[in-house]
Amino acid sequence: MALANSIFTSLHDIQTTRFSQLASSAIIIFDHLITLDGEVELIWKSSWSMGKVFFVINRYYTLLSVIVNNYALFSPTLTDAVSLRFFHWQGWTGLIACMIAEVILQMRLYALYFLNKKVLALMVATFIISSASSAAIMATVLRGITATAHPLPGTTFCVPIGVPSYFFAFWLPIILFESLLCGLALFRGIQTFRASGSVFQSGKHLVAILIRDSALYFLMMFATYFTNMLVWASASTNFLEIPIAFSVAFSCCLGNRMIFNVREIHREMKESRRTEDSINHQARQTRSSSFSPAEPLSTIEMGQLRAD
Repeated sequence: MALANSIFTSLHDIQTTRFSQLASSAIIIFDHLITLDGEVELIWKSSWSMGKVFFVINRYYTLLSVIVNNYALFSPTLTDAVSLRFFHWQGWTGLIACMIAEVILQMRLYALYFLNKKVLALMVATFIISSASSAAIMATVLRGITATAHPLPGTTFCVPIGVPSYFFAFWLPIILFESLLCGLALFRGIQTFRASGSVFQSGKHLVAILIRDSALYFLMMFATYFTNMLVWASASTNFLEIPIAFSVAFSCCLGNRMIFNVREIHREMKESRRTEDSINHQARQTRSSSFSPAEPLSTIEMGQLRAD
């Protein structure tokens, strides 16, 4: 009876992991489809920049991970060696996806702080420390684990063996760094609010978008990373693959949305200025009088253009 219960529980865990992978994959693919028009208009029709490079990496590296992960979790022809390589791939993919999204967020904050070199140095230094710490934990764990592709007779599924109890610490540096970025965004938002009465009524739409996206991104990703840490700390090793798939999906989608939102605001500002210039030009021709030129880009707008 005990053996039957153990087999039933294992099969249930396998199905839960597979369905979770499908769900996270559906999130990524659905987001790709509904934002495809924005990608064409806002990304591919623009010139190459750091923002565009990170967008392409974030979008298509994650899409590649969807293909690899689903193959590994549903293929009936896996071997133990392939399973072990899959865990290495999935572990590093989770870290890389987090790092890419964090770089995108740092670019936004750098613009938000008017290209302040001290803020940039703080973010880059803590980012390197955070990423190196998580990478060291991941490398240590992956060196010590083994894997089996046949945990049950007649069943093919990747199962890790020998995962240490401290593996949950992988998420701690990431959570701490995300907290720093959130604090920087909120601090800048408070500064702007005090200076202009309300960041959302001051006419600085770009600042509002940057602060909003930074805060929402942090809230979503903090909840995701914290959940990952709790699962890795307290749940069975059978569930290790469930939360990391969602962390990759959310960091990919939210990182892309931050880039979309800022570029959409840029396009609206450019169209508004072109319209204003056209109206002023027509008025000068009609009335033969001189009007002041269109308002130049503000410091924050220039900073964001450089970041993109």
